[in-house]
Amino acid sequence: MRATGGGYVVAVGDYCVDLILTGDVRPRFGQAEQILDDGSLEIGGSAGIFTSQMAKLGARVKALGVVGDDPFGKMVMDALSGSGVDVSLLKFHDTLKTGIGIALSEPDDRAILTYLGTIDAMRPDDLDETMLRLCRHFHLCSYYLLDAMRPSWREWLALCRDRGITTSFDTNWDPANQWTGVDELLINVDVFLPNDREALAISRQRNVDDAGEMLAQYGSLVVIKRGAEGASAFHRGKRWDIAPNAELGLPSRVVDTTGAGDNFDAGFLCGWLTGWDILSCMELGHRCAVGSLEQRGGVRGQRIERIAEFQLAEERL
Repeated sequence: MRATGGGYVVAVGDYCVDLILTGDVRPRFGQAEQILDDGSLEIGGSAGIFTSQMAKLGARVKALGVVGDDPFGKMVMDALSGSGVDVSLLKFHDTLKTGIGIALSEPDDRAILTYLGTIDAMRPDDLDETMLRLCRHFHLCSYYLLDAMRPSWREWLALCRDRGITTSFDTNWDPANQWTGVDELLINVDVFLPNDREALAISRQRNVDDAGEMLAQYGSLVVIKRGAEGASAFHRGKRWDIAPNAELGLPSRVVDTTGAGDNFDAGFLCGWLTGWDILSCMELGHRCAVGSLEQRGGVRGQRIERIAEFQLAEERL
């Protein structure tokens, strides 16, 4: 095991619901009515999807964030608890409503509208000494949506490192398209998990190779998710790549891309915290992402095999 703190993976971020709409249409104004193929309300947010998959893989995981005292907030609480996530650090807000993500999904892409609501309701005093005692690993999701917390992360991540708590970080998309503030955090982050578009935007590079090498200079293990091209990892001058194939697993069909990257994060980090080599961690991340692609939303297709079962299967090969 890689950390010396308490026994939990603590994940902070966007706990909300996702309204997933699918169809071969693009919205048009002028009161033009268009017909969709399907729609469903799902547990969402990068943090919600991540913690759910971590728990299903057998990790002890706590959700840290805020939801509204409303039906959507209770839906999030109940679903995460039912997946095995400890929700004792997930608070109800008296006045703000639970955040909502609206995703219009195509087979290989999606457009997202977000109502922040409680997503940005966390405050610096929600991070305290008790958290450090509970935590063996700290995962930060959706950095750019937690605007009020942004000035606090540098000191907090440094404190985690001082206490021997490992850390990971997935920015997700920046709605302001500024992509600032990440470099000063990476010096205290063990694993950085952007997708290819995010990595290019943050690094100001033109290709994934240069982006990975540049971001890895801060000391983090940088794992870039590349969609249908697989994933690439960079660390201390070394590089690892995986490409989707039948042996690793391919989706029987791509229903919805929502949450695939968050499920990859969960699989990768479960392997990494167990002490697996980097390539094996990437392969588990890929398997978790594939399951997500085959179902609508980010949690329906999640892997339910515990990490020990994957390890035993690998040893038998």
